[in-house]
Amino acid sequence: MKSTLYLLLIAFALFLAPGHLEAIESPWGPFGMRGGFAADGKDNGVTQYEAFGFYRLPWARRNGSGWGVSSRLGLTAGVLRSQGEYGFIASLGPSLGLGKPTFPLELDLGISAAVLSRDKFGTRDYNGYGQFISHIGTIYRICPNFGLSYRFQHMSNAGLNGSQNPGLNMHLFDASWYFTR
Repeated sequence: MKSTLYLLLIAFALFLAPGHLEAIESPWGPFGMRGGFAADGKDNGVTQYEAFGFYRLPWARRNGSGWGVSSRLGLTAGVLRSQGEYGFIASLGPSLGLGKPTFPLELDLGISAAVLSRDKFGTRDYNGYGQFISHIGTIYRICPNFGLSYRFQHMSNAGLNGSQNPGLNMHLFDASWYFTR
């Protein structure tokens, strides 16, 4: 049932998406939903689901052909599930996009400060409510208004809460909607 709903949402977004990749973008977006699972065997059963949004920052550098770097600020809010227990997770931080506006594939790199509503999930202890998240991923713009992406994400307390720094690696997949004007 869930997969059918996702396919319908994707089809609807593609139906509404006119134009080509040279459309002028709003500074807001993309917005979307992301979900995934732990990348490590030690963290089987860990999942994360979140809503996200971005605001394009004014710092960008492009060469004459359009290839270059753009910056944006991302905000997320969602749920982390570990050992059958749920907690709230939110993050805020910058990311860089490496690519060309008229080319559908982009490399995404970023780091964020994150907060958890709880730091213990069963026997799993993340050792602190404050965390840092770094990620690397790819974004594929199917059309000007819709994209799919993959990100590899690492969350840890960066050793700021004593000697224990368990960390968590995740594979996350998302659907993004862009706004053009």
